Amino acid sequence: MAKFDPVNFVRQGALIASAMILIQHTEAACPKVAFFRQLYTQVITNKHEDVMAKYGAILAQGIIDAGGRNVTLSLQSRTGHTNLQAVVGMLVFTQYWYWFPLAHCLSLAFTPTCLIALNSDLKMPKIDFHSLAKPSLYAYPAPLEEKKREEREKVTTAVLSIAARAKRKDHDKKKEAQVDTKMDVDDDEKKEKKPVPTISVTSGPSKGIAHKSSDTTTDTTLSTDESVTSVKKEPEPNFEMLPNPARVMRQQLKGVTIPEGINYTPLKDVSIGGIVMVKHDATGDQTLVEPVAAFGPKPEGEEKEPEAPEAFEYLD
Repeated sequence: MAKFDPVNFVRQGALIASAMILIQHTEAACPKVAFFRQLYTQVITNKHEDVMAKYGAILAQGIIDAGGRNVTLSLQSRTGHTNLQAVVGMLVFTQYWYWFPLAHCLSLAFTPTCLIALNSDLKMPKIDFHSLAKPSLYAYPAPLEEKKREEREKVTTAVLSIAARAKRKDHDKKKEAQVDTKMDVDDDEKKEKKPVPTISVTSGPSKGIAHKSSDTTTDTTLSTDESVTSVKKEPEPNFEMLPNPARVMRQQLKGVTIPEGINYTPLKDVSIGGIVMVKHDATGDQTLVEPVAAFGPKPEGEEKEPEAPEAFEYLD
């Protein structure tokens, strides 16, 4: 339907719906993700595609990679209650066909897929979460690779009639010189002909050469087999350790636990996700996650603000 339907607005809705279903899915979890990602780019880049289908593909590309692939669509809170704000945002988004800026209201239905542990000071301690899933099952998709094209400009050179005549004359002279030299060489060869000695070749050494070649081929095959065995990938582990804070999907939360031997106990079940408060059991200093500077535009020169003027009386 998203590819072959003759009605354009049907294809538009199918493209958007497919992105809502496949958001935060990987090829390991759903093999159809690769097909739909290629379909989005194909519809967007096709110059002969209808505007409605192209608009649906653009929205679908934004939805499937929304929030840097760190959010998902959800009309409920983490505890299972209906999120009225998300419902209203989704309702207004469905009116994009009437006025396209209403599509931005879909962001009200996005919820972050994360797991963040905080202590009593609202700071992040260094904790590792144990996930009972393969790393490739919920990993980020591979980044797109841009194909580099080498474009060379073709320069047309102007040829004068005088230059063309001169080239023809030179070409004719070279041909005449080549013919003369060939005639001279043929005469010399006829005069200086001598009997050519015959050389007899025995069959003995050829067998040795054949044996040597077979030995070299066997050596090369053995070396290639050894290289193939060395290149074989190691088996992927069935679990993964996620540092705090972690990107955790809704499907992944069922198998996430805090490993034993850690001096922190969660105040609620970790499988709920989101922000989880933890209690430090042992005495002593806590190792915290180092704060990272926020990325974004920064002022070119951080100049000090001018001092405020002294107190004065205003007179008319």
